[in-house]
Amino acid sequence: MAQILDLKATSQPSLQIEKAGVRLKNATGDLQVKNSADSAFTKVTASQFESTNDIGLVINSDAAASGADWKITLARPSSGMTANYTLTLPTSAGSPSQVLTTDGSGNASWTTPSGGGSSNGQLVDTTSLAFNSASSVTMFTLPANAVVSRVEVVIDTAWATGTATMTIGVSGTTSKYLGSNAVDLYGTAGDSYITVPSLAANGSSESLIITYAASTSTAGAARVLVYYSNPA
Repeated sequence: MAQILDLKATSQPSLQIEKAGVRLKNATGDLQVKNSADSAFTKVTASQFESTNDIGLVINSDAAASGADWKITLARPSSGMTANYTLTLPTSAGSPSQVLTTDGSGNASWTTPSGGGSSNGQLVDTTSLAFNSASSVTMFTLPANAVVSRVEVVIDTAWATGTATMTIGVSGTTSKYLGSNAVDLYGTAGDSYITVPSLAANGSSESLIITYAASTSTAGAARVLVYYSNPA
């Protein structure tokens, strides 16, 4: 036979369910669910969680707010909504570099961006070069089917002595996108050297590198900007 316990007008701060069960506790007006020893919080299982507040879920609510111990709050916009909606998450954790997209009906899925951006959108990668850089400087991975529209080398600090040179390309074809005669590292700070490769897209991705021949110079700094896009 079921028993009903009337707690009306009780002054007790907590109620334990069964001998070794959970403890429902009042904490300055908030309901806490703790273990039987009242020493730690325990989990709550239900079929659905509903919140009447704009803030729906606070993760790690007792965070110290220092080091790596911080809260995460999930909330809805406080204004601007015009209809209810349900957001359904993907069936997996996705792969590195994928982004979360929606079908317009609230069904989210993982999507791999084309070339790191939308078709026809121009992207720019910047790599630094210094007088004491290694002979091979890793730049970035050019996506498959991307077209390099422009390569620009900006001299921030001119090299002073020797005959340092640089090229831009890939392993095996180190001058594919910029030859050694296209840049004067000994120019004036602020000089900009621009090359338009006019090469067809490669069906495979490419790992671009700067091939650098150092000199006796103890100063020198430049920025290499590669402009590229994925034509539709």
